[in-house]
Amino acid sequence: MDREVVEQKLELLHRCLQRIETKCPTDAATLIADIDLQDVISLNLSRAVQISVNIGARISSMR
Repeated sequence: MDREVVEQKLELLHRCLQRIETKCPTDAATLIADIDLQDVISLNLSRAVQISVNIGARISSMR
C-alpha cells in the first residue's frame, strides 16, 4: 500500500517537473516580464518540494 502511494507521489512530482520544464523561458527577461509565468513556475516548484518531503517521510516510515 505505501509503495503504491509513493509511486503515485512520484508521478505527481514528475508532472510538476515537466510543467516547470515546459513553461521555463529561455531567457530571464521573459520570466521577469511575465508574472503569470512566474506564478506557474513558483507554484510547481513549491508543489515539487512538498511532494518530495512527503515522499521522504513515507519512505522513512516504511522502515
